[in-house]
Amino acid sequence: MLVPAPSSPLSCVGAVGVGFRPELAADLLSAPGAVDFVEVVAEACFASPAARREASAIARIWPVVPHGVKLSLGSASGIDMDRARRLGALCRELSAPVVSEHVAFVRGGGREIGHLTALPYTLEAARAVARNVAAARRALPDIPLLLENAACTLRFPGDALGEGDFYAEVVARTGCDLLLDVGNVYANAVNAGVDPGELVGSYPLERVAMLHIAGGVVEHGFYFDTHAHPVPAPVFDLLAQVFARTGPLPILLERDGDFPPFAALAAEIATARAIARSAPSRPTLTRPRLAGPTPAEPTLAPTRPGLPASRAALLQISADASPSEASALAEVQARVAELLTSPVDPPPEAVAPFDAKDVARSRAILQRKRVDDALPLLPRLSSHREAAARLGARCVEASPRAPSLTAVADALRIAAAAVDDARLASEAIVDRLLLRARFVGPAGDGSVRPRLLPFIRRERLPGGRVVWAIKGIGSSAEVRLIEPRR
Repeated sequence: MLVPAPSSPLSCVGAVGVGFRPELAADLLSAPGAVDFVEVVAEACFASPAARREASAIARIWPVVPHGVKLSLGSASGIDMDRARRLGALCRELSAPVVSEHVAFVRGGGREIGHLTALPYTLEAARAVARNVAAARRALPDIPLLLENAACTLRFPGDALGEGDFYAEVVARTGCDLLLDVGNVYANAVNAGVDPGELVGSYPLERVAMLHIAGGVVEHGFYFDTHAHPVPAPVFDLLAQVFARTGPLPILLERDGDFPPFAALAAEIATARAIARSAPSRPTLTRPRLAGPTPAEPTLAPTRPGLPASRAALLQISADASPSEASALAEVQARVAELLTSPVDPPPEAVAPFDAKDVARSRAILQRKRVDDALPLLPRLSSHREAAARLGARCVEASPRAPSLTAVADALRIAAAAVDDARLASEAIVDRLLLRARFVGPAGDGSVRPRLLPFIRRERLPGGRVVWAIKGIGSSAEVRLIEPRR
């Protein structure tokens, strides 16, 4: 059924936002009219009480969209409901107009992959997403849940559906609209050797409610959506092609690293806003209903106009999945998680049926991602951005991935190494103290766990100054940092 699009702070024509990052905070706060809304990474708010307080503060200035990256809506084994409840609590705290997550998996076979891994394009994968969305909905407030398409660095052999048809299945089975990452579509098209316009045209564009754009770079013949480079002209062109079909929608510019002067980002924001405002209006003022509670037993998506007869037959034949199919997906995901996280590079003959180059590339990306995930947990040390990043790269290269809470374990390793550097020692000691207040470990296997008991400890900084960290009972208890006057 079609209903009028709800009134939302993000629904104004030409609304453009940006991911809120510490490096952008001063410029954004000095010119709040530069953007119409901001996005915060939900996991950053979970990991850092300071980041959560900051998100609550900026919610008084702009609408804030929490963006999840670790819920793992594509995991055949289900989602972590405690994580879903924490995401729901954050949405309520921020009075969020929408919340978003990825159609991807980050865990398989009990292993944390540490990166968004695209799903196989199959009906069983779409069913897994639908089951997980239904579970997550029980913990989230009654606001739209938008699902983001993922970039593919690892292709699954034997996909039964095309990329666009897979996402059509996902939105039909979940009732959720899409957060269309135009940069990811462009990356997938370039790397697959297909026309980006044709690929994006295969998506269910009538179900797009918001868009992401970001920059990338070509390395060794592969286009990476890095979020650390300017948005290229072809991505802006693809954005215009989408708007020609959908009419203007909210756009978010993602920038997570190598931040330029804010004037450069402001120019990209202005370009995106101009494209949205020049787009034709939608044919009607209605669109598919935004996400609501999802039935426990998803139904087969109706055949879309223009779907080939052979594809329609495939969908019909596969309508009823057997338990063995769910088990097979879980086994495949466990295998991928093992390939991507094993301490030793697997030999090419051991990765079949996956492509050895894809596996090697994905493993390299995960190493970079470990540093990207760890540094936000070290806010003081990260003020020395280049030095901390170099040190972090050396630490993760020399250390196997922890089986859980990888970012925390890596952050503790980086802080410990930084304590031995006179330039970084003061900041590293305080960051490490705050992490120790909230986590126990690392254990012999490198793992850490949340600290449930109270904590009180002091550290002496270079120069003689003393700092204390105090935490009460429970893993979510507030940590207070006390710096007595000398």
